[in-house]
Amino acid sequence: MTYWSVNFIFLGIAALVLIVAVLVRRPRGLFWGSLVASFVLLVVLTAIFDNLMIAAGIMTYTEHNISGVQIGLAPLEDFAYPFAGVLLLPALWLLLGGARQERGARDERRAGDGRGAREGRGAHDGRGARGVRTSEAEERGVRAE
Repeated sequence: MTYWSVNFIFLGIAALVLIVAVLVRRPRGLFWGSLVASFVLLVVLTAIFDNLMIAAGIMTYTEHNISGVQIGLAPLEDFAYPFAGVLLLPALWLLLGGARQERGARDERRAGDGRGAREGRGAHDGRGARGVRTSEAEERGVRAE
């Protein structure tokens, strides 16, 4: 079995999970830009460190299992691993609720920036109706003014 045979299995699974995540969660443009930036960064880091490790003799490859296409000393097959990671990890984050949690935290921050909280009127400052600190506010560490 060649490295590409193994890579196609894992890349296929990663791509399938990403497709499902995108169809279910509908990420915005920032998601795609982050994906591309992550991929570029990981390719550069893989090229640098794989070449260093191969040059130092830490990693070797049998000639009949690689395609022969190389970037420096690193076989092209090595670049499938960061690509699979860039596809799979954000897809799992989407599917496991990362975007929902982030959106909830963002909405909570916006609500905390409202007029009532700035002027000390409302539940956002950790005080109840009479300005008394609530146990919930104590747990969050909110201080009275």
